[in-house]
Amino acid sequence: MQDRVILITGATSGIGRATALHCAGLGARVVATARSEERGQVLIEAIEAAGGEAIFVAADVRSDADVKAMVDAALSTYDRLDYAFNNAGTFGPEPAWHEYDDAHWDEVISINLTGVYRCMKYELDAMRTGSAADSRPRAIVNNASTVGHRGSGQSGPAYTAAKHGVIGLTRQAAIAYVKDNIRVNAVSPGPTLTEATAPLLERPAEEVAALLAALNPTGQLVPVEEIARTVAFLCSDAASMINGHSIPIDGGQLALL
Repeated sequence: MQDRVILITGATSGIGRATALHCAGLGARVVATARSEERGQVLIEAIEAAGGEAIFVAADVRSDADVKAMVDAALSTYDRLDYAFNNAGTFGPEPAWHEYDDAHWDEVISINLTGVYRCMKYELDAMRTGSAADSRPRAIVNNASTVGHRGSGQSGPAYTAAKHGVIGLTRQAAIAYVKDNIRVNAVSPGPTLTEATAPLLERPAEEVAALLAALNPTGQLVPVEEIARTVAFLCSDAASMINGHSIPIDGGQLALL
């Protein structure tokens, strides 16, 4: 990824942060975006301290203007956009369907599905036209989920529908833009060890073991570094014939179904 430019949404925590650090370590120039300017600067300092190069652009994927501005910032700073990882997402409360609130549905869909569509719209345009266009292959990776392949007893309607939709967007764009030398894939993480899930490991050992065994055959939460490495691989020329797929990173969880 040396000197390639990658834009990462939701880059200041969890999977996004791990991917930003990993790609910077591979020589990529990182355009990191998220809502928190303060956390963004902490990330940039970490990347630069490790010898990497990055800029931060505060952006909310619910805002069309913000998304356009973050892609424009990548082009104005580096004159091109090679890769994008559309990672920003939210969980939120997941009450029973009959208690579900329309406002919550709108919020989750606006971030997890419409936000991905909006990012792809501007990223694809930047990759295929203007100063960003040259002979080098480009790639987009979207963050889906194992619940995008099935239902889940732990997920609600908006999150599950959004992740199914992300996989649909991925497949459609992969078909539509392959002749522009742009590949589009997704990753589908299983339950992942992030700030949100770390408290699970503080429960009694037997309870934790039973919980993790039910999540996937390895009996582990997925490390964020595993997802970061897969994103980098899907962006790289080593994955040149992988297009329109969603790669589960789940320790075999989906294989149990």
